Amino acid sequence: MVTIYDIAKAVGCASSTVSKALNNSKEVSEKRKQEILAVAKKMGYVPNASARSLATKNSWSIGVLFSEDLNIGLEHHLFAGILQSFKAYVEDLGYEVTFVTKKVGVQSLTYLEWCKYKNVDGVFIVTVDRDDENLNELTHSGIPIVSVDNGLLNVPTIISDNLQGTRMAIEYLMNKGANRIAHIAGPQRSFAAVERLDAYKDTLIKASVQVDDNLIVEADNYDFMSGKRAIDQLLKQSEKMADAIYAASDDIAIGAIVALKEHGYKVPEDVAVVGFDNIELSGYTSPSLTTVSQQKDLIGTEAAKHLIALINKEAQIERDVIKRVPVEFIIRESTK
Repeated sequence: MVTIYDIAKAVGCASSTVSKALNNSKEVSEKRKQEILAVAKKMGYVPNASARSLATKNSWSIGVLFSEDLNIGLEHHLFAGILQSFKAYVEDLGYEVTFVTKKVGVQSLTYLEWCKYKNVDGVFIVTVDRDDENLNELTHSGIPIVSVDNGLLNVPTIISDNLQGTRMAIEYLMNKGANRIAHIAGPQRSFAAVERLDAYKDTLIKASVQVDDNLIVEADNYDFMSGKRAIDQLLKQSEKMADAIYAASDDIAIGAIVALKEHGYKVPEDVAVVGFDNIELSGYTSPSLTTVSQQKDLIGTEAAKHLIALINKEAQIERDVIKRVPVEFIIRESTK
């Protein structure tokens, strides 16, 4: 088995320099680091996990907390993209990603107990039930933690600019002549859904438009069927159908479009529809969906950078800081 001493002999440097280069230390120049890495790869070097942890005092493991409370699922277009970019960034630095669970074998554990058992260096919270009694214990444990899409956890959070995206959607619809803009809000246990609903109301008020509660429906979840059910509810509580709908997600919006057609409405001739996310499918629906595009790759990468900085104590980041990633408004057929 090839050791760091073999690499050091081949390169002509101290074994400590090889160790630092393999662990991506800033004490080794980039040129020297790449030279050592190239030799290590050529010699077929495989790091010993135990020795590496002993040398760096890190486990080189990051826990990912992904709760199913919102029935989103790992296949969700947005969160799958965020996870992929996060995973790619940290794995490139040598970290292993593993999902946080509440069990080890048959033994039930809290999130914190699991993290201590696995000795993770940090935790990435993707989606979570804010009312989970184990969550507060974890977020106040001192373990480096970063979250996305939730600004209420008292940990550094990377999130799309929901305020900017909502404002662009509502102002665009008003400029197109829409007078009655309905909002199919996401489930209000979601931080992003709350922000989008608040921004919807705020944008209307600033435009001197009275907020009509009969034009607001809370979807059960962020999925297609919730969008369909929301249209049924909207028709029940409003005497007249809105001339435009702003939905809290693309899946909700696509479900709403299908339901509108079933009720005899044409999109966009009778009702314009705007979504949020810019999932791949939104460009291929009939009509194609106007939407607010989130930069999922950038969100995942920024979350990874923040967490690594916390793990390595390279930065002092306030617990309640929220970094908002800009969004883009994509105009398609559903509003033309």
